[in-house]
Amino acid sequence: MAEALGKPISGWGPGSQWAPFSSLGVDTYYSRENEKLAAIAVDPFYGPQVSYDGVRLVSRLPSELNPWVEKSAESLKDMPQGLNGLRIGLNGEVGLPGLGLVLRCQQNGDHVRTRPVFVAPEWAESCTDSREGSIPQREWGVY
Repeated sequence: MAEALGKPISGWGPGSQWAPFSSLGVDTYYSRENEKLAAIAVDPFYGPQVSYDGVRLVSRLPSELNPWVEKSAESLKDMPQGLNGLRIGLNGEVGLPGLGLVLRCQQNGDHVRTRPVFVAPEWAESCTDSREGSIPQREWGVY
């Protein structure tokens, strides 16, 4: 996924920011400034399994990932300001800007499962900000 982020797209209409790939279980989001792919959200129930450093990130109980999140945040402490450490969004989303990752949640009956959103570097600093960040409002409504 990292290789796909920031690549130009063809046939994209100006002003459009979202394209669902429901059969693949992913939603893609595009930058309005340069029409490049800027974020990929993975559906916890229909999406592909995605791992980082051997840790499965998709469709987990959020509490299962807490130790990994804390360890990852600590490893990012020396990153440039804005990308270092851990961010908590207004809706409780956990973000690791240095990895370009927001661990959102999606409802499944009485439980929620992780819905990772991978973002391009230009969206990373404000990746958990549902009001002023670059991730389109449509994504924050998925639960």
